[in-house]
Amino acid sequence: HYFIQSNLSMTLAVILTVSDTCSAGSAEDTSGPHIGAKISEWRSATSIERHCVPDNISQIQFCLHSAVEKARLLSGAHVFISSGGTGLSPHDVTVKAIAPLLDKQATGIMSRIVNKCAEKTHFAMLSNPLVGIKENMLVICLPGSKKAVTEYLDQIIPLMDHILDLIGKEEKSISAFHKKLSESSHTCPHKTNEHKSPAKTKSHRREVAFRSRQSTWPMLSVPEALCIISSAVKTNQDELTTINLPLFNCNEDKQSFNNLVAYGHVTAFDIISKENVPNYRASIKDGYAVVSSDGIGDFNVATVSKMGENSSCTVLSGTVARVTTGGMVPLGADAVVQVEDTELVSATVDGEEDVIRILTAVAPGTDIRPVGSDIAKGDLLLPAKCQLHAAEIGLLASQGIRSVEVFGKPKIAILSSGNELVTHQVGQVSSGQVRDSNTPALLHLLQEDGYSVSYTSHLLDSLDKTKSGLKAAFENADIVISTGGVSMGECDHIKDALTDIGATVHFGRVHMKPGKPTTFATLPSGQLFFGLPGNPVSAMVTYKLFVLPALKKWEGCDPEPNIIKVALPETRNLDPRPEYIRGVYKSGSVQLTGSQCSSRLLSMRSANVLLKLPPRTDTVTHVEAGTVVDAMVIGKL
Repeated sequence: HYFIQSNLSMTLAVILTVSDTCSAGSAEDTSGPHIGAKISEWRSATSIERHCVPDNISQIQFCLHSAVEKARLLSGAHVFISSGGTGLSPHDVTVKAIAPLLDKQATGIMSRIVNKCAEKTHFAMLSNPLVGIKENMLVICLPGSKKAVTEYLDQIIPLMDHILDLIGKEEKSISAFHKKLSESSHTCPHKTNEHKSPAKTKSHRREVAFRSRQSTWPMLSVPEALCIISSAVKTNQDELTTINLPLFNCNEDKQSFNNLVAYGHVTAFDIISKENVPNYRASIKDGYAVVSSDGIGDFNVATVSKMGENSSCTVLSGTVARVTTGGMVPLGADAVVQVEDTELVSATVDGEEDVIRILTAVAPGTDIRPVGSDIAKGDLLLPAKCQLHAAEIGLLASQGIRSVEVFGKPKIAILSSGNELVTHQVGQVSSGQVRDSNTPALLHLLQEDGYSVSYTSHLLDSLDKTKSGLKAAFENADIVISTGGVSMGECDHIKDALTDIGATVHFGRVHMKPGKPTTFATLPSGQLFFGLPGNPVSAMVTYKLFVLPALKKWEGCDPEPNIIKVALPETRNLDPRPEYIRGVYKSGSVQLTGSQCSSRLLSMRSANVLLKLPPRTDTVTHVEAGTVVDAMVIGKL
């Protein structure tokens, strides 16, 4: 959940304790509360958040990522302080987790801290503190002991006001500080004649020889990525756009239905029944309407009541009325005897029944549908946020409802990325060319899930063309889905282009197989961007895992997938990442679709489930056949 701050001058301080024992509750966290107290002493107008995680790189990175997300919503500069995990032990991973994410490291501050603290104890040199900047946040990684925290913060806190002013570009405060320094003949090392915004760092993507060899994006778990996506999608029902749609476009003159318009949409409000169904007493079977107290015997057939006819006759004791299934039960009758429990006694010369024999006595109410027994006037016909399929359309039609208020569906754009791509309509491809299978596959996946695409385009491998292509897509869509261009290659420009056009990239890697480079971003307007990997299987799997839940939530529908339990049909070696393998579920068992390589589109053929396998650990390297695992339903079972 995003941090909501009414007072924009408030400083956000996120304090993270990194400790296996504290996070498990087997030890008390003393450094976290102490840091909070020190920060409150330094600046009272501070909103403090405290968290505790084990010595786990992904969880540490996620906490920093979440803190930066919150700080983006606030003016000024803010603080992230961790304690623990800065030593030399292989178990100490905080610096390893945080350092790659920083925009800049403050090496001068780090050296000063260690040197000053080493004056008290030589063991201070064994610690590995980290100070740096991530966007508008000062990041400080301290040792875990309360004593070390105190000594280190005593060195940093006197500088923090000025550091935050510099990060937040508080020009007046910076000038006042420099004026005060100049009066004492000291000069701030970074001081220049004018404080100008630093030139934008040239992207590592644009100078291939000097590009980063390791991704700077934290590796989020699938649940963490889904949480971020869910938070970015409109959640307030009042913010969702509603439209009134007919059940179908109907040419009434020709009595032909051209298009089911409301089908697949989600109801915006509760829909209440305005009529009783049935609106008359209806016979459940073909037979005879009787006075139940007459019992068995021979009876004159006084009248006939057929479906669609309004019977005005009254059945008297000693007589019966022949009725058809769905026909009106005449007044006076209180039960129906099915035709199988009768026999003919006599008939008229023109072939009509005259007298019939009732062979079985019935109780009052037998085989009669009372008025309103199916749907009573005032009943809840359909709740809000109900998706309209065949049965729901039938219910609305049964009430004479011709149109319904539903949530609008998002406008969707699909982009494919890569110089190598040619349309699937090309008859012969040259060496090095690849037919674009992702766009047709995604178009039909979206259609199967009830969504249409308003815009498609192909992005060539240049930063400028990628930026212009993204801008054009966002001009035509609420949600943009691209495939390719999000990995570590020198031609992968998506993330840089998103930043350049003003988007916020929320994550750029997910701990999963296939689909690790999956990227998610938003525009200030609330528009969403999903950067899916270019391999066909990766694109389809990540669409089902990440894009579809966002589409459902956008239109007010339940985004939760359908998860079933299945027995793994064969023993599988585990990958270091959680793996989603494709299978065909039928008649209670599942068969895998062969090789699970992310480029092998054949592995998606007929697949209707994704089996989730856990990551490999030191103690668990494979899963035996017959093990029950979760399977996400992605097609018709």
